[in-house]
Amino acid sequence: MLFILIESNSVISRFQKCNFMLTCSVVFVICIMEVLTLIFDGASVQWRFMHIASNFFGFSLTPLVYLTLGNVLLPNFSLNRKFLFFFGGIWILYSLWMLAMIFSGSKFGVFYVDELNRYSRGKGFFVYAILGAIGLIYFLVQNIILSLRFWQNNCGILLLNSIFVFIGVAVQIVRPDIQITWLAVIISIIFYFIYHVTLYQQFDSQTYLRNFNSFQKVLEAQKEDAVLIVVEIDNFEKLKLNYSRQKVDSLMILISRIFSRFYRKYGSLFKIGNEEFCVVSKDVELDFDDLNRNFFMEFVKECSEIDEMPLVSVGWANISPHQDINKVLSLADLKKREFIRERTSYLF
Repeated sequence: MLFILIESNSVISRFQKCNFMLTCSVVFVICIMEVLTLIFDGASVQWRFMHIASNFFGFSLTPLVYLTLGNVLLPNFSLNRKFLFFFGGIWILYSLWMLAMIFSGSKFGVFYVDELNRYSRGKGFFVYAILGAIGLIYFLVQNIILSLRFWQNNCGILLLNSIFVFIGVAVQIVRPDIQITWLAVIISIIFYFIYHVTLYQQFDSQTYLRNFNSFQKVLEAQKEDAVLIVVEIDNFEKLKLNYSRQKVDSLMILISRIFSRFYRKYGSLFKIGNEEFCVVSKDVELDFDDLNRNFFMEFVKECSEIDEMPLVSVGWANISPHQDINKVLSLADLKKREFIRERTSYLF
């Protein structure tokens, strides 16, 4: 059922779908292996090979679960590629080492199945624990990154969920007879899927700023006076005609990062159109003309070496609860026209 829900979802990216599916598949295989180890443990000696095989697949795949679950949280694979390849190399060596210990009959592996087909932890079980800890730490770090990026959207729930997974894993390591790790992981996967679907309905998939629908809901819930800052990319239609889609997308992402970095401490950030970003700030006492001037200077400084980068215009207007947003945007447009007339002087 979870596979069908993931595949049919149209909100999350294809990369995240693949990672959700991969995580679910790995967990499904491990759960089967764990059931088989319970069935074969202490059974007839003729089942010893199956007992060893199910333990091998269970112990070899487990470190990958936290890695794939952590990786699904963020859509940008390139940020984690080096670490993932490094960990993948370690995992291959770890799996080969386990195979070597099994074929040699050594008790220094992760686990040992004796001649009577009875399971026991090997003297090298700490290697499995270390790899699992690395995966869990990666999982926690990805949760923290996601929480910082979307800190206004119940980030505390993400950290509580990661703690929930930590507890589930720790309990089973300390008390192997209490089989709760995979129940905790499955619950966690379901939670993350629901969280991501809800989250990405509120955000622009390109810039990861909150979208226009989210902007409208924030204004509907507004209970006190605020200030709306609007940043618009100049000649955006001309930009789309002159450059490829990939180039325009990369410029848009760069502009959104500069915008986010500068304005995030002043209020809630949104992308409300193809070329418009805005901030809803509750600090009405700020000097917004000076603030926007500083943003423009910072923008030009960061983009000075990019020939294709367009300029931006910035306007602002006061907004009261339940005020007509179109009138507020019109007032902000007037400020943008003033800004365009004066912005050349800001560079000298």
